[in-house]
Amino acid sequence: MKIKKLLIIFLIIIFILLCVFGYKKYKDKKRPDIKIPILLYHNFVTTVPDTDPDNFNYINTPASFEENIKTLLEYGYTIISMEDLENANTGKASLPNKPIIITLDDGYYSNYEYIYPILKKYNIKASIFIVTNKIGREIDGIKYLSWDNCLEMQNSGLVEIFSHSTKHVFYNKLSVRELRDDVKESYKLIEEHLGKQDLKVFAYPYGAYTNETVRTLKNNGIDYQVYDIGMNNFKNLDKNYIKRINIPCEMTGIEIIEEIEKY
Repeated sequence: MKIKKLLIIFLIIIFILLCVFGYKKYKDKKRPDIKIPILLYHNFVTTVPDTDPDNFNYINTPASFEENIKTLLEYGYTIISMEDLENANTGKASLPNKPIIITLDDGYYSNYEYIYPILKKYNIKASIFIVTNKIGREIDGIKYLSWDNCLEMQNSGLVEIFSHSTKHVFYNKLSVRELRDDVKESYKLIEEHLGKQDLKVFAYPYGAYTNETVRTLKNNGIDYQVYDIGMNNFKNLDKNYIKRINIPCEMTGIEIIEEIEKY
């Protein structure tokens, strides 16, 4: 009798697993095959210097950014937010045919001074990943956002504020505990100044991660993890492995579209 009960329980478990697997397969099959390019910008300057220690990979101009936006919109791209992506991923909304996400890393004041007005002009969204211990400071002559800047942009409905760590270090060199505590501290500060954040996204400094860091953040409330160069596809979207395309100084909108079309 006992063996019979165990057999019935075993068969029920197998049936449930088959149903779950079947539903997932059906759900994945239904997902449209849509590219989701995510563009990555950093600091903005009005005059490009003659030389740059980072080979012009982490600076850009407001004029170039606006040209990028105008071109992408003219070519039929729809700029969405990370929240829009999450709503599509959970079935609450659908994606446009040509979605694109704009992100800015580190939390430079230039994002507020130059880019926020462009976002308002075109009524488009962007996500800023801030290094929380740099907020309100000027470091090596470079000014960073204040919490008031962040709050104003967030309240506009055009800007999402996410974490890029507390101190911008190589996360693949931290212990699991240090990693967990750093991310928690960064979001604790964000929520103290900007209110509760229903969606939590984390962009790894330097793109440095390990499989262990990915598991740790997934288990500690991070909804999306961003840390690689490349293209995302909605059909097989992995929230823990989000990729971006870095936009170097004065890359044109047409060049961005050509880069997207390579994938």
